[in-house]
Amino acid sequence: MNQNDGETTKPIAADAGGEKPARLSIDEAIKYLFTSEKQALIRLINGALGENHDLDATELIELHTEFINRKTAPDDEPDGESFNLEKIIADMIFSLNGTVYHIEFQTNADKTIAIRIMGYGTRYALRALRNKEAGGEVIFELPVPVLIQIDKDESLADKIPAKIKLSGGEDALAFDITVIRLWEYGVDELVKRGYYLLLPFLLLRHRKGKKTDESARSLVEDIKRIEKAIAELYKNGLIYSNLRTNLYEVADGIAKNINEKYYDNNLEIDGELKKMGATRALYAQELVAGGEARGKAEGKAEITQVIRLFMQKKTAGEISGILGMPEQEVADILRETGLAGMSN
Repeated sequence: MNQNDGETTKPIAADAGGEKPARLSIDEAIKYLFTSEKQALIRLINGALGENHDLDATELIELHTEFINRKTAPDDEPDGESFNLEKIIADMIFSLNGTVYHIEFQTNADKTIAIRIMGYGTRYALRALRNKEAGGEVIFELPVPVLIQIDKDESLADKIPAKIKLSGGEDALAFDITVIRLWEYGVDELVKRGYYLLLPFLLLRHRKGKKTDESARSLVEDIKRIEKAIAELYKNGLIYSNLRTNLYEVADGIAKNINEKYYDNNLEIDGELKKMGATRALYAQELVAGGEARGKAEGKAEITQVIRLFMQKKTAGEISGILGMPEQEVADILRETGLAGMSN
């Protein structure tokens, strides 16, 4: 069974050699993670909204969000800034068994957030109506909203109360926005609630406050906690190899960016990130062993062959030619084993 039920975007990685800060788009990072594994996204929705979607039987469909105005700074800005969290809007709209959900990320406080979320929902509802056949009753259906607030903002409660009503009318429809106050959570609490997809974003808090040796050590400790949590989730079968790899990649990209931009490439932080990178090589060996076992059990020795060739730095196209397999089949195997998001 293919555990990667969504289509991932390009990997989020930091450029280690340039003078500019490592480029990282939070919007790309969220899309990259939230489309990595269906089960993890369902856990997040179940935990946030108290729902009970089946992790395997539920159908997930990612919906278009092109109407959202993404704001990212150009790469040629004088200071090389492209990781400006105030300028980036991360957003995702998807359906689970026909119910549409809207997840919105926010960093700094914004009093207009409820209005903006309503606006996004309205644009989606209008698009959905245009795609329906004309005639019959017109139902204006808004997605169920969830706001993930990254930075501390005590003005936000667990829910933002809102209502929709016709002018002059008495009846109003509740449009409460559920809020995940991420700044309140530690690694263990995120794991307990099933918010696995949010683990790397805990590192964003380290771009705030004074940059001292003590704060650098605090960042290192958070990197260690997140790395350990990801490993344990995988070991316990709560996430699969593709999401494990992607969680590490995003955590690595965020930490590298913070280290370059705010800590002037602190050696202790850099050393911990190199250790985390080294563990991915160990995972690759584990995948080879797992592929051999799976190939033997299922009579599919080509899985092991694909993994071995990948570890020999062959591309999907080269592997396809060597083994005489369709390139798409090679890509599927790399994705299922978690290698698709890794640099070979």
